[in-house]
Amino acid sequence: MNELDYINHKITSLFETHRKEKSNISLQTFHNSYRYDPELDTKKIGGWKPDWYSGTAQDQINLIPGQNIGTMICVSCGADWSKKKCKETCKFSTPIQHSWEPIETNLDSEFWDCLRNTILTAGRDIPVLHSEQSSELNKLITMRFKPVHWFANGVLCADHWYRLYKDIPIVTEYQPLEHKFICANRLIDNKRSYRIKFLNMLDVNQGTYSLLKHDPHTNRTPNEIYPDNKVLPHSFDEHNNSSAWLTLRYWNESSRHFDSSIWKSSFLHVVSETVVDRVHLTEKIFKPIVLKQPFVLLNGAGGLEYLRSYGFKTFSDFWSEEYDTIDDLDQRLQAVADIVNDAGSCSLSQLEKMRDKMKPILEHNYNWFYNGFADKCWAELETNIKSL
Repeated sequence: MNELDYINHKITSLFETHRKEKSNISLQTFHNSYRYDPELDTKKIGGWKPDWYSGTAQDQINLIPGQNIGTMICVSCGADWSKKKCKETCKFSTPIQHSWEPIETNLDSEFWDCLRNTILTAGRDIPVLHSEQSSELNKLITMRFKPVHWFANGVLCADHWYRLYKDIPIVTEYQPLEHKFICANRLIDNKRSYRIKFLNMLDVNQGTYSLLKHDPHTNRTPNEIYPDNKVLPHSFDEHNNSSAWLTLRYWNESSRHFDSSIWKSSFLHVVSETVVDRVHLTEKIFKPIVLKQPFVLLNGAGGLEYLRSYGFKTFSDFWSEEYDTIDDLDQRLQAVADIVNDAGSCSLSQLEKMRDKMKPILEHNYNWFYNGFADKCWAELETNIKSL
């Protein structure tokens, strides 16, 4: 069983415990477990479209033998839709697992329209598990879904992906600083194109960064994506999209021994999140926490406040975190860039002294991440399920 299956089983148990109609449910998931994929899910959307479903709301209706012609009977739970709504445990009422990736009602309109037809026919709102703060949630409510929030990626990272990095010296011990800041980027097109714009706001010579010659998905160059780009391609990482791994040391061919990785020997960690149009935090925010590094966050306005609400501490005693309140993206990016450039103007010895003063925060975040944070996230989910 992989970690996502394990989490889904636990979520299913929570719903079964707190639902009024006691019976087994089937949590509705995508083929790739993360998000809607038209190539995989159009013909059979992760369990929502049964084999007999041909694409319209009417096709969800079937006659049970012995019923009068024209009676609308749900083929899943047997409810007569002319008299009552489907049962909570009906396959058309069971929760949608959308916890890991941002909700996109326009991009995935085919998916949401199909489910909306189900709601209109079955007469029962469908819970949608998610992990964001955005206007997309209001759209779901308008379509009669029930958003159920929890910090899903927190559980995935603390209990699973980064669990094996706990309490080993190569992670817990502080390394001498060799780099003033680190800014990792893999995907740089479409919604991630902001990453190129941000790099152009930095004095990149003062730190280390990654900017690939081509976006791995679209194959477009940085200059094709952002014509004003002046930053040269550069790479320090493997770019293999293995978010469950942290590179802690590397083989130095010239010295013929292992050196501390760039990740561990950098001062300021620039977290460039998946999206910046909303609050939605992924495994990226937990990398500096596991590595005991200070960080700045590129996410929607309110991302730092969201993180603090779960018990983590940030760095307002050392630089202004007013950027977290700025709605305009360009202004927010520039405010973060100013912090990074200020760090770049310091010497490594100055940054070492600053890190020493930050250690109470760094230690708190590390210890809380591994001891209590995931339980808080699960408790949040259970509370929100109870309130449905």
